Amino acid sequence: MLCYFDLTFFSTMKLVEGNDSTQQRKIATMASYIIFTLSVVVPVFLMSIVCKRFEVMKIKQAKQSFNTIVLKIDKQSRWRLIQPGYFFFRRLLTAVLLSMPIENTFIFLQYVFILMSSHAYVLYLVAIKPYQSPLLNNYVLSNETFYSALIIAIFIFSDATPELNIKFGAGVVLMTSIFLLILANFLMIVVLIIKGKDRLKEQIREAKLKRAEKELMEEEEEEERRQRQKKEEEEFTRLPEDTTNMSHYDLNSSTNPNLTTTADMLNLKGKKKKSKKNKNKNDNDDVDELTVGGATSEYNSEMGNTTQGMLVDEKPKKKKKKRKDKNKNKNDDVEEASMGADDYTPKDKKKAVSPKDGSDKQDEPTGSSSSDAAKKDKKKKKKSKAEYDE
Repeated sequence: MLCYFDLTFFSTMKLVEGNDSTQQRKIATMASYIIFTLSVVVPVFLMSIVCKRFEVMKIKQAKQSFNTIVLKIDKQSRWRLIQPGYFFFRRLLTAVLLSMPIENTFIFLQYVFILMSSHAYVLYLVAIKPYQSPLLNNYVLSNETFYSALIIAIFIFSDATPELNIKFGAGVVLMTSIFLLILANFLMIVVLIIKGKDRLKEQIREAKLKRAEKELMEEEEEEERRQRQKKEEEEFTRLPEDTTNMSHYDLNSSTNPNLTTTADMLNLKGKKKKSKKNKNKNDNDDVDELTVGGATSEYNSEMGNTTQGMLVDEKPKKKKKKRKDKNKNKNDDVEEASMGADDYTPKDKKKAVSPKDGSDKQDEPTGSSSSDAAKKDKKKKKKSKAEYDE
């Protein structure tokens, strides 16, 4: 990693030059091809192995052979292990851009791409924080910030700004950024010496635990958010079906409004009839119970039970009265018919038509005897009628 930028830069410079006039230059050109090829292939190969062995990189014995590349980097995420790959990529890009000839019309692309790569790395450090402790992340972030200021100051020294006053200000910024870079590295060395190895490891362990808890909370929140979004999407997909069903129901109700009303009326009538039947049944049952109670009480006592008589309903009384009136009329008709039959029997007729003695004295006893018999029959019938009424 220390000699990567230098070897890549000199190999691209030799390839851009293209002078193979002597044997030594030809050998240097072949070496430049080999070095440049290795500068591209080796970082890709190393990073592919690191990503492939991501699951075992947490074990101390498994990561010992990669300590130079992933030193002090948090190995809990693949996004943090990209940092060494970005390290090699940015140095390769810088070496290629700086080897461009000065006569090239796209010489300004040197500053643009180098500055963009620096800003991208700053954003990566702020968002991902690949190192194990906040101290290391802040140290690398400060170095990258001062490096970006240095690139901007160097760009001002080009032909883009011919004014001397602006170049003077850019020179001050350039010297300040270089001084700050040196100061940041010096302070970091002093802090690491004061803290010591054991204390630094303890801080790294605490920082790892805090980060793991924070990431776990973020994952849970993200999962809850996804579930909530999924539920909302399901409800949103269900809403059109419900609306179509409701619209269909409203359409049917609007086209056939009498169907529901007639059905409701029929149901109500059936319910009313059932309730009336049940009510009449209960009333008849009550009446039967009361009449039975009244009959037994009259049979047991001569005076009768006044409370049971009062509890009898008016309708059964009216029915009884009607029945009594009908029976009375029938009995009266029967009596009249019987009385007529008794007054004019065949024997009496014979006696009236052909009396033996021809005197009126014989008629009197017959008439008196028939009247007595009729009176007796009337008394019997009245007695039977009274018993029937009772």
